[in-house]
Amino acid sequence: MAVHTLRRLTAEQVAQYDRDGWLVVEDVYTAAEIARLGERADLIASGRAPHIPPERIQLEKVVRDGAVTPADQTMAVRKLYWLAGYDEVLLAHARHDGVVDIIADLLGTDDIKLYADQLFMKPPLIGAAQPWHQDSGSFKDHFPMDLVTAWAAIDHATTENGCLHFVPGSHKWGLLDRANLESFAGQIGTSTRYPAVGAPLRPGSVSFHHSLVLHASAPNTSGRRRRGYAVHYMRATTRIDPTVTDAPKVPQAISIRGRSFAGRV
Repeated sequence: MAVHTLRRLTAEQVAQYDRDGWLVVEDVYTAAEIARLGERADLIASGRAPHIPPERIQLEKVVRDGAVTPADQTMAVRKLYWLAGYDEVLLAHARHDGVVDIIADLLGTDDIKLYADQLFMKPPLIGAAQPWHQDSGSFKDHFPMDLVTAWAAIDHATTENGCLHFVPGSHKWGLLDRANLESFAGQIGTSTRYPAVGAPLRPGSVSFHHSLVLHASAPNTSGRRRRGYAVHYMRATTRIDPTVTDAPKVPQAISIRGRSFAGRV
């Protein structure tokens, strides 16, 4: 097996990710790059991007239920998903050398594909909480379960507007079933056994997390939105188990860097 040479991260940063299951890297994107990403996020969320299927736009529950009707649709959207295959700006973002180099350092390979992507809009005051979960709980038919999510902050992500929180080391627990997770979810962040660590970010910074690490976000109780673009990367050697029938059916994987392999994603 070829030995991967680190490009962007230090050995200490890789060790931190391996230990905790997540890592923050500051200022990966320039202000201009993040501004362009934010403009594209708002365009798609507004419904004025004809190349994006409308079903890719998910509104906040309070909006769907009719309890709140924001004048600006961009302030009504919860998230946008599976976009990079339709949009050249988002695909270029997903292929950004600075991010992909870090993904390669964390996975130890240059053969990388995109599993899926999501734009989280988290509008002020109505942006809902996201409970504790593991991404591989959705990606459950993809093996090995070591996908890496790069979550890029478009706005300042703070405790008040719902930045991500992680349970360090929880990626080593394997995939938890719903009953096991619900049995101790109430203890997360309230006991030393299950600490919750916040990951506030400034625009252009990125948090990287393992697909098995437990993470969550609180509701946005502030007057500022918290937009972030999450891209889920995987090894090009990842295999799909066809016997797993309760995983979402996602579009064809997109090659990001390196080789493709027969019979794999």
